[in-house]
Amino acid sequence: MAEVVQGSTRALTIERYLTSLADEWASIPVVAEEWPAWDELARLTFVLEWSMYEDRLAQLADWAEEGRLTAMQHERYRELLRLVARHRPTLTKLLAD
Repeated sequence: MAEVVQGSTRALTIERYLTSLADEWASIPVVAEEWPAWDELARLTFVLEWSMYEDRLAQLADWAEEGRLTAMQHERYRELLRLVARHRPTLTKLLAD
């Protein structure tokens, strides 16, 4: 029973991560546009919070490698990776600023 509950919890976490990470990565162009108007505290907060998203992305990568994603989740994960690849250069510039 504990294994079923853990699997259900993980499945919900995977869904939540896929959704929230897609939203965060899709927002990078807007963040980049607004970045010059942000003060230092806002920028620092963004940088610190972004590490959490990178951790979640790494966790998804581990679960994908372990075969824990459903077929639909795996397709969403591949879409997320394409989004990451598209916006990573912009994010890298923001984090270096």
